[in-house]
Amino acid sequence: MAGWSSSFSVPLSITEQRIYDLNHRKSLADLITRAMYVKGDVDIELFEKAIPGVANSYPIFRCRYDSSPTRSFKNIELDYLDIRHMSETHITSFLRQFSSSPMDLNADQLLGLSLFRTGEDEYIFLTKSHHIITDGISLSLLWAESLKNYLSLATGKGFNPRVEDTDFADYINFEEAYLDSERGQKARYYWLNMLSEEQEAVERASHQEIVSLSCDDVCDMIEGEDLVRIKEQANSANVSLFTYLCAAYQQTLCEFLHFDFWMSTNLSLRLKREHREVFGPMCRYACLRVRRDESWNEKLSRLSLEIKRAVRTVYAADSIGPHGSLGHSLNASRAYLITFLQAEEHQEGFTGVYTGENSDWVDLSDDLKIHTIPLPTRLTPYGIYLSMAAYGGRLRSSFIYNVNCFTQEQMESFVDRWHARVICGDGDRMPPL
Repeated sequence: MAGWSSSFSVPLSITEQRIYDLNHRKSLADLITRAMYVKGDVDIELFEKAIPGVANSYPIFRCRYDSSPTRSFKNIELDYLDIRHMSETHITSFLRQFSSSPMDLNADQLLGLSLFRTGEDEYIFLTKSHHIITDGISLSLLWAESLKNYLSLATGKGFNPRVEDTDFADYINFEEAYLDSERGQKARYYWLNMLSEEQEAVERASHQEIVSLSCDDVCDMIEGEDLVRIKEQANSANVSLFTYLCAAYQQTLCEFLHFDFWMSTNLSLRLKREHREVFGPMCRYACLRVRRDESWNEKLSRLSLEIKRAVRTVYAADSIGPHGSLGHSLNASRAYLITFLQAEEHQEGFTGVYTGENSDWVDLSDDLKIHTIPLPTRLTPYGIYLSMAAYGGRLRSSFIYNVNCFTQEQMESFVDRWHARVICGDGDRMPPL
């Protein structure tokens, strides 16, 4: 693959183009932040070397954008700040404000790496990124590789970064070739035709200013016998786990909402093995129909076919998906999103620490341990953003919701209903609302 090595004048991907356009419409959303407590004997000088060393080996993390827009590249540094003088309350407030403050695409370092010292052997490592250069999965992979680099150097070993078969530039070339092909043009026509009824709403909203939304979240964990039962029900219905979970989400939305809405679905290319280790904004979106007047089995069958179609045509779909004209122009209360990642822990190295879940303490070495801490989320206007990850025999579901559309009590009720739906499946076995 030619990748970045042939030229740095690689065009922006569809996702980059759309997020760039939104940013210049004063949309401040889509900041991805992760933080973890680090306890133990940290070599600060080595940490400042090891973490940026990994990030700077990937051009997408060093990106800045100008008004063309085209990319420029500048190395990333890690900021170190001693805040031992601050109280725990002030530290929490400081982190919340620091993590949610906007980023300037043309001036700021778009991947923020910070180490805050909060005690004698206590630290907080914060990563903050603009969605235009990365996504949550990339950030998780970066955490894992960066900490591995630090531990290797701390024990006197050299660090050999993994060899990439493909990189983000290869992915963009692949995307461009697909969209220019006959198959890609047919796919674009299919999606434009399917969403043509929304054209008036999109046009009406196209000149409105879009603002960032503050969100909260409710998490749900399914594991053990319940997860086994869900997988068995999906298998017996001859649909994928993704289709089954997607159907349960649509059905729950239909039961709770009293208006029509669109639901967009993230069909990440990371489900394809050749892209799982590529850093960058790899999201690919499709807008799936929402129908109220159908049985559970009819919904499963329909969504299975639509998702298969979307997997084949999702590159074309993205230009009119959540990071295109449709998702960002419709009212927040009428736009919903679901994302799904399926990763086996022994293959991918995914744990609660790396996926942003509020985890227990995890030992990295004999004298170093970490655990993640929750931070506020800011994202573009969705009513509810359901992010799911199946890994290590667990299904972690985070319902990130627009606080202007829903209360915490409403969301807790919604999550309970969704949980019951994925366990029960058929509506005949569901308890009444």
